[in-house]
Amino acid sequence: MADFEIFDTLSSTQDLGLARVKAGRSGSGWILAKEQTKGIGRHGKSWVGTKGNFMASRWEIMEVDIRQVPQLSFVVALAIYEMLRPLIPDTDQAMRIKWPNDVLHRGRKLCGIIVQTEAVDKPGHLGVVIGIGINMRAAPILEGYLTVALKEISPEAKNLDAVALLHKLNGHLDGVLDLWRNKDFSDIAKAWLKRAYGRDRLVTVTQEDMSVSGRITGLDEFGGLQIESDDRVHTVTGGDISYGDLI
Repeated sequence: MADFEIFDTLSSTQDLGLARVKAGRSGSGWILAKEQTKGIGRHGKSWVGTKGNFMASRWEIMEVDIRQVPQLSFVVALAIYEMLRPLIPDTDQAMRIKWPNDVLHRGRKLCGIIVQTEAVDKPGHLGVVIGIGINMRAAPILEGYLTVALKEISPEAKNLDAVALLHKLNGHLDGVLDLWRNKDFSDIAKAWLKRAYGRDRLVTVTQEDMSVSGRITGLDEFGGLQIESDDRVHTVTGGDISYGDLI
């Protein structure tokens, strides 16, 4: 059973989650802030912590190989997708998961995910902190991104607060984590591909001086994006991704 810590205001749920695993706390836990002043996004970017939105981090000292940690972004995204299914009437038509870590509704960012690790003394284990931000009440203005709030697309969400959503997400995430621990990652990868943003489009990934264009065919065992181009499958682990015409 996960611990739940709820704060009215916090600088960063990620920072506190990392402090929990550094301290060697056993079990797992959630830290939720109703308002966040110094949230952390990917690549060191700030996360806008608007009051009324969902800002939480799940921490655990986890038995995991460091190479498998990127898989957790897809595990969490699938749990969020399924948690939102009863709330969003057009989930299958409109909801997509963008590689590697965003959940979109009709191409607009609804949710972001960050996974961070911390070395611990226990052999074969890592401290893992998963940060999740969901635009519940307000969609922030982000350069280069269209955004949307849950209340705009879900009549039921108007009656939910972040704490209620946390309890829903906790159950879904526990279930998908159990699948991840007990089954091959290829099963998770197949489930992700069915919901992947851009799988019906030509995509281009640019990394430094290299560029690959083609169609998304899946994920490798470490969460790298597989793109088929000129009868070859390329695996990319990072870079800027853009989406072109329908295939």
